[in-house]
Formats: sequence, structure tokens, C-alpha cells
Amino acid sequence: MYFAQSGYRIEIPSREVWNQDPDALVSHGLVWFTDGSKTLEGTGAGVRGVRPQVELSFPLGKHASVFQAEVFAISACVSENLKRGYSNQHIQICTDSQAALHALKSPRITSQVVLECTNSLAALGQRNKVRLVWVPGHSGVAGNEEADVLARKGSSDTLTGPEPAIGLPYSYPLGSIDNWTREKCQEDWSRGDRVAAGQAPD
Repeated sequence: MYFAQSGYRIEIPSREVWNQDPDALVSHGLVWFTDGSKTLEGTGAGVRGVRPQVELSFPLGKHASVFQAEVFAISACVSENLKRGYSNQHIQICTDSQAALHALKSPRITSQVVLECTNSLAALGQRNKVRLVWVPGHSGVAGNEEADVLARKGSSDTLTGPEPAIGLPYSYPLGSIDNWTREKCQEDWSRGDRVAAGQAPD
């Protein structure tokens, strides 16, 4: 599948195409891989430049979602390219997150991190040919595996600065209310048990 956006192009090849000739998909120009990771320690993003050789790792704290980390990683990669002042280049950014790519091609944007990423992509695309390519995760593609390692490093590193690093995901408030409700019910149930047994509540 191919999607042409303002200033950049999104490609989502099938796994079969990747298996047939992976080198043909990222054979020329500047090649980058991005990834996001969420562990018990936190959330992180990683950027691996193959051409040029670059390794970047970003801690994103405990509240960011995997989706936010994936989009942030792409945005950080775009920012790195903008910082380097490239012009008239073929720039390929590879990610294993179809969710991120679908969000970046959607005409309806509901996420601040997606909006910032699309704006950066449009800016980079003014002077370059920018292509975002889906790559199957954990399939032995070296650049993708290296980006995954960098993202995991970011998830284990300590965030410098206040939380949340990139805003709360939409699901976070609902999850927090859910957790509070469960804890409150457990407290009430436990207190009721003690009262029934003749013990005074706290």
C-alpha cells in the first residue's frame, strides 16, 4: 500500500515483499530505523541511522504509551535530519509500527505528538524526498533490531525533567479512574469484612 502525503510518502509493503528482497526497499539514499518500547521500567524511543551512522536513545518516562513512543521516535528522526540541513536527498525512515504510519496518513489528527510529527515531516519534505516504510518487527532486519535495542535503553534510562514527557495518552485518565475504582472497592470490601467480624473500621 502506498499513501502520498504533503511532503512525504508512506509505504506499507507486505511481509512477502520484505522476505523476497528486503535490500531493494532501503537500497539508496539516507536510511533510518525508528522504534518505541514500553517496559516495567518506563517508555523509550530509539533512532538508528544506517546512512549516516547515528544512534539516538530517548527516555520518555512511565506514562507515555507505546504508540506515542513509536511516533515520537519518527519525529525525533525527522528532527535529526532537519538539524543536519539536508537538501535534495532521498530519506527513508523505517518503522515496524503500522499504527504510527496509519496515524500519520490520516486526515483526522487527534494526538499532539502525531500533529508535531506530520508538521516536521512536511518541513523535511520541502527540500527532500521523504519516504516512510513499514518493516516487519523482530524479523532479523539489522537496523530495526538496533533501533529496538536503543528504544529499550531509553525505557530503562531515567527521564530528566517532569512527567509526562510528551503528554498523557487518551487512555491514561480512563485507566487511572479504573484503578482507583478497583482499589476503593477493595478497601470498602475489606472494611466491611472487619465490621462484620466485630472489628472497628480504621
